[in-house]
Amino acid sequence: MTSSSLALWTPEQTQLISTTIAPGCSADELRLFAYACQRTGLDPFSKQIYAIKRGGKMTIQAGIDGLRSIAERTGQLDGCQRFWCGEDGQWQEVWLSSKPPAAAKCVVHRKGCSHPFVGVARFADYNAGSGLWSKMPSVMLGKVAEAQALRSGFPADLSGVYSTDEMQQAEPDTVQPVTVTAEAAPAPALPAGDAKVFAAGKAAIAKCKSIPELHKIQERMEARKGDLSDDQLTQLLQLAMAKEQELTPAAAATPDEDPFADD
Repeated sequence: MTSSSLALWTPEQTQLISTTIAPGCSADELRLFAYACQRTGLDPFSKQIYAIKRGGKMTIQAGIDGLRSIAERTGQLDGCQRFWCGEDGQWQEVWLSSKPPAAAKCVVHRKGCSHPFVGVARFADYNAGSGLWSKMPSVMLGKVAEAQALRSGFPADLSGVYSTDEMQQAEPDTVQPVTVTAEAAPAPALPAGDAKVFAAGKAAIAKCKSIPELHKIQERMEARKGDLSDDQLTQLLQLAMAKEQELTPAAAATPDEDPFADD
């Protein structure tokens, strides 16, 4: 995969992804998934990122290994610790009880920061009620807490990127639907994003006249992704996909100036 190419996969890889990693996704959804892989730098073949169909709509989620990879790539990750507790609230480094823990906590350290970043997950909020959640509840809950801590410690790189373990309780279950209790914590609000940067991106894509120029815009989008919400970035990627199809027959041209530069 290259950072400047819009076609990330060979036809054989695309076919493999459509049947194993992103089953049921349309061609356009696969292209959007490819953009997400490129934006995050995660490899679907290494099970770092997934495209999941829920209610007829594709959602893109990362595995915990993917989140760790992004944090490690910054060069600022300085280790983390996991803890578990029961109803008594006493934190333990190892969970030995046969019963699921009531909560898990992860403490992430970032180089140069005077304080750690903490993520806490309650079993009542995230238990999917089946699969690995019934077999290894402490492991699953620990991964959710770690995802929260990593997102807190590396917001510019992980904002809006949620792990599959965090989202499993939202999956439809035909055997035993998951009930969200009244005391469950609300889902964290997604960042609003910078409206000016978003508008500049839309305008730049609309005015784009060549594939090389579109590649340049994509690089600027990657550089400014910390200023954009996940929804804004998705919209820009969709516009870029449509623009690429429009420009495919056109001759290559020299990329214009930085479309995200301040006025």
